[in-house]
Amino acid sequence: MTEKIIIKDLQKLDPGSELVQLFEIEYAKNSYIYVMSGVDSDLTSVQMRDFTDNSTIRTYTAIPMKADGFETKNDGAQPKPNVSIANATTAFSGGIGTTEYDSLVGLKVIRRLTLKKYLYGESGDASPPVEFPRQVWYIDRIKSRTKIQVTLELASPFDLSGIQLPGRSIVANRCPFMYQGASDHLDEYQKAQSGCTWNVDNKYKPVKNGGTEYSVYANVDDEYIIPASVVSSLTADSTPSSITIDAYYRTNTTALRFNANGTTTSTTKALYWQATETTSSPGTISVSNSKFKPVRTYTTYSHGTEYFTYSDDRYNDYVIFTDNVSSSPTYNKVLMWKAVKPNESTKPDFGIYWSRGDTCSKSLDGCKLRFGFIPKDASNTSTTGKSSTDTSAELPFGGFPAAKAFS
Repeated sequence: MTEKIIIKDLQKLDPGSELVQLFEIEYAKNSYIYVMSGVDSDLTSVQMRDFTDNSTIRTYTAIPMKADGFETKNDGAQPKPNVSIANATTAFSGGIGTTEYDSLVGLKVIRRLTLKKYLYGESGDASPPVEFPRQVWYIDRIKSRTKIQVTLELASPFDLSGIQLPGRSIVANRCPFMYQGASDHLDEYQKAQSGCTWNVDNKYKPVKNGGTEYSVYANVDDEYIIPASVVSSLTADSTPSSITIDAYYRTNTTALRFNANGTTTSTTKALYWQATETTSSPGTISVSNSKFKPVRTYTTYSHGTEYFTYSDDRYNDYVIFTDNVSSSPTYNKVLMWKAVKPNESTKPDFGIYWSRGDTCSKSLDGCKLRFGFIPKDASNTSTTGKSSTDTSAELPFGGFPAAKAFS
């Protein structure tokens, strides 16, 4: 009904009021900044009733901006409107709380059209508000960015240009899901991008163990990462006379270590292994001996402690660190990190010094280590896992296409 009123106005020789464009730009999920290009010469803000809740009044800040390319087509290529926003007054960057405009890609831009007289507080103000059908667009890319302005290129929700079917590539025996992409710490809309429900802090509750929660860490080479304290008392022996299944053993090797001061050192590096069977003739411990599996060790990050890397990056130091950035989605979560460059006082974070240590091999072996985890001591929440895995465990996301049997 309100749409017919405004259409009748525009069919007159003189609508009696000027056309106004209002924009609602989403800068985080369900969080919007309300802007417009200005109506009066003094660039005062205007108000309009909310589209969904007419009792809520939205204030649209006037900022220097230009919007063009909006049109409706039922054939041919879909339009790609542009919204150019000057940032001379920092009104836009201040409103969205960042200058990292790439974070806006994929979020909404809502365009509302009405006449000035139908704005809140004007003579034609009504509830519901009188306006044209609102248009919902998505930010497709940051078309350009300079010191004085940023230009957003928009796309229609129905724009299927460049879309291929099937929507995701299927590679034999390789998981297509984003690792931890459906972790509990994420919002529901973010979980839709992945089927992997493994938690970002590596907490796991096997159903068969009464819901007891364990910390399970594994790396891209499908090796468990265990606390260094578990094996700190072991002495090196590359040819033990006998071994017990699931027990840990130590060997030493010579490795080239990179130090934080830029020097290198030839050093003795301890390596740790887990027995896969009980036998009195285990042979020499090595990666080619099926009676042993390599494991890596981690410590808790300590500021001021030097962390090393090696010519063989499998030996690089691992640490756990509690995320202490309150604005981070993983705030207060304990995350596993691996040193990629030697350092002494650089806390774990994405950059040149650290990378996530608990990365996935994208294979069913990686799934087995995690979802098939069998605790050595089921009653101990800090226990490490057995060398074998539970192949009867079910993957929450049902596996992935072209995968071999979970065994």
